[in-house]
Amino acid sequence: MDNLYIARQPIYDKNFNVFGYELLYRNGAVNEAKIDDPNLATCETILNAFMHIGIDNLVGSALAFINLPQDFIIDESLTPLFNSQSVLEILEDVEPTPEVIEGLKRLKKRGFKIALDDFEYRESLEPFLQLADIVKLDVIALNEEQVREEYERVRKYEHIKTLAEKVETQEMKAFCLELGFDYYQGFFFCKPQLVKQKQVIANKTVVLNLLNKIQNPELDYDEFQTILSQDVTLSYKLLRYINSAMFSLRREVDSIKDAVVLLGQDNIKKWLSLILMSRMGKDKPSELIVVALTRAKMCEFLADELYPDIQPQMFIVGLFSVLDALMDTPMIDLLDTVILSSAIKFALLDHEGRHGEILDIVLAYEQFKFDELDNLTLINQKLRQYYLDSVEWADQSVRSLQQ
Repeated sequence: MDNLYIARQPIYDKNFNVFGYELLYRNGAVNEAKIDDPNLATCETILNAFMHIGIDNLVGSALAFINLPQDFIIDESLTPLFNSQSVLEILEDVEPTPEVIEGLKRLKKRGFKIALDDFEYRESLEPFLQLADIVKLDVIALNEEQVREEYERVRKYEHIKTLAEKVETQEMKAFCLELGFDYYQGFFFCKPQLVKQKQVIANKTVVLNLLNKIQNPELDYDEFQTILSQDVTLSYKLLRYINSAMFSLRREVDSIKDAVVLLGQDNIKKWLSLILMSRMGKDKPSELIVVALTRAKMCEFLADELYPDIQPQMFIVGLFSVLDALMDTPMIDLLDTVILSSAIKFALLDHEGRHGEILDIVLAYEQFKFDELDNLTLINQKLRQYYLDSVEWADQSVRSLQQ
């Protein structure tokens, strides 16, 4: 059975609110099998993904950016599963033939938005620019002068929005913001904006100290209750959380003591950690917390499959993997101040050991490096479902935190 990998990457507006997600599908066996028609194989992969999963489960109310092979453009019968929530990305190897242009016009009439992927201007591409709603510029493939030149050329078309793609650093994000791009995509938000000798903001330090305290393996129920009772907001959120639909309890829990007993120490630690992480991320894109929670849950799933004895620790490994980005401080400096086992610290710093192995798998999936996953014969059948379940859990958790 072939392995179908599915992942999503957020696309932000200028205020760094999530505008949409690019969905990437890949059949792991395609890299090895002999495919007579690669385009058709891609089409079948996408169709299978939509029939089994559905856009709503992946992107919620946001837009879904979907790479569209040429056959989908020309043959309208291949697109019944797509809806107006979809932004159809025209790949860079598609040429504006009369058949393609007519196909795009039909899709536009049905309400779809059209995006041009990895765009570099050629005069022959003018017909695409007349129809496009969004143009994506690969800012890694181009130098700053080329990015500026392509951006200025595209901005002459008033109906087109611009999207900076593969924004990997804070410096590139700042450059693209200065130019005036409408949308942004890349892993920049997962990396810290490091400033030489920058000090951690005071209120974040308080939160970090509390985060450190709850990692103490000797902390007992009474101490958990004391921590929660001293913070009205934490107490309120805990009671809202445990009485939410996620637990479906028969009776309402109205005391901190009962909540702590019902959840148990491990679950209380997880919950407190994600609450405190969200506090530290108030000045960051909200998607960063979603990423942290998705990683944490997927790390748990994988550990349960591969190394059950370290499963309780893997939630923290995934959650803390974005700690440097939240704090804008090097990971090595942060870990000097937090009580964690050496195995967790080695995983976060150098991706070493079994903890690091699991974190690497999660990061490879998240960053579309699917070629690194095809040799995981024991678990690659389950990776997609682990990812989807983790995304769903993370989205639900963030909604509960916002209540």
